[in-house]
Parts: sequence; C-alpha cells; structure tokens
Amino acid sequence: MTEESKISLRAAKVANIIMSLCELYKLSLQDATDIYYSAPTSELIEEGVSDLQCRSDKYLATLIWEDFQKLNVNGIC
Repeated sequence: MTEESKISLRAAKVANIIMSLCELYKLSLQDATDIYYSAPTSELIEEGVSDLQCRSDKYLATLIWEDFQKLNVNGIC
C-alpha cells in the first residue's frame, strides 16, 4: 500500500467518523468536526494505535463522544 493510499483511507475514515457523530448525536458538521479533533482518541486513531482505525465508524464515534463528555465534565471544553 502506498503512502498516498494510506492517507486517503485515513481521511475517508475520519470523514465517516465525523458523519457518524452528526448522525448519532444530532450535531452540526462543524460541531462534530471540532469534537473529533479535540478528542484524545482521535490522535490515537490517526497514529494507528491499537488498530483503532479497524473498528467501525459508529463505535469510534461513540469513543470520541465519551472523550468529549469527559472533557466537558472536567471543565476543559
């Protein structure tokens, strides 16, 4: 697999996770994008840690949402 194809697959995965956030939690595209990129789990997904990128988009969206909820409870966001 070329580096370009890896980047394309990663970008598609991120887009699908963000769309899943929109659908599952009735968020705007902008809010879902902001939540995705502020979540610690998104860094792990993009780095390929623990093969998280192999999980379903909706499962990963729920992990991202849980990160967001934890950050909000702790007053970070």
